[in-house]
Amino acid sequence: MPLYEYRCVSCGHQFEKLMSSFSAKNPECPTCGEATEKQLSAFAAKVEGACCGTPSDSGGSCCSGGSCGCS
Repeated sequence: MPLYEYRCVSCGHQFEKLMSSFSAKNPECPTCGEATEKQLSAFAAKVEGACCGTPSDSGGSCCSGGSCGCS
């Protein structure tokens, strides 16, 4: 089941919810119970070596802690 991001039209509360992709109705806001809008979101994926060989592999934010697979 996919995870969708929603934002409340009334209070602005943002939240995530597991929803069937065939579900036609957006969930109500868990904070105030008003209508919500589905938000566009990007998914995170780990790509091995994505920043290796770039200036950031010398301790920049991309490779600090070996997060991109740099040796």
